[in-house]
Amino acid sequence: MNSSKDSIKGKKTKERIYECAIDLFAQKGFDATSMREIAESVGIKKASMYSHFKSKDEILEKIVEYPLKRAFTVGEQGVENEELIVNLGLEGFLDLSDKVFARWIEDPSMEKILRIIYIELYHNQQVKKFYLKLWDAAYAFWESNFSIMMKHQLIKPSNPKVITMEFMMFFQAVFMDYFLVQYENKSYSFQEAYQDRFEQHTRFMVDSIKYEGE
Repeated sequence: MNSSKDSIKGKKTKERIYECAIDLFAQKGFDATSMREIAESVGIKKASMYSHFKSKDEILEKIVEYPLKRAFTVGEQGVENEELIVNLGLEGFLDLSDKVFARWIEDPSMEKILRIIYIELYHNQQVKKFYLKLWDAAYAFWESNFSIMMKHQLIKPSNPKVITMEFMMFFQAVFMDYFLVQYENKSYSFQEAYQDRFEQHTRFMVDSIKYEGE
């Protein structure tokens, strides 16, 4: 915890509260962390916390909203996904999406926040709501993209909803593995653990759904 404190010196108090809360929630869980512990970690009095956040729940809400706010857009601003898909083709678009996802997951706060979401998901309705919102957004994004690919005969005629489910289940499985099953014993980042599997998954999807013509 000392290294975390050192890394946030000089930042505004509200930001320091937020970052220390992420560290503590990821280490101990939300229920096991008190406002007093967060205040001590920041180096302020507990009473001072309430001028920045009304409650621990408010801090948690700000934390779990972060992955959605950082939800990736594949193309440049002003470039529609359809244009990008047509220009890049199936393989090019999936490869670009993998690179953008890598930047998203490598965000210094993202692994800790996803850890918090997964350990609190079972019993915290606030976290569950944001978890569902995050995955709903991801599913909608990919169903739209696969529909565009089908429209331009880049992938085989099929049900884009089913393709999306098959595509996304891989991500849900590796997230569960990393953030729940392996997290306590890990000595590697998410990208280090799963990069090869992501590449294999992409190649498998391309081989399975690519349109080869008549």
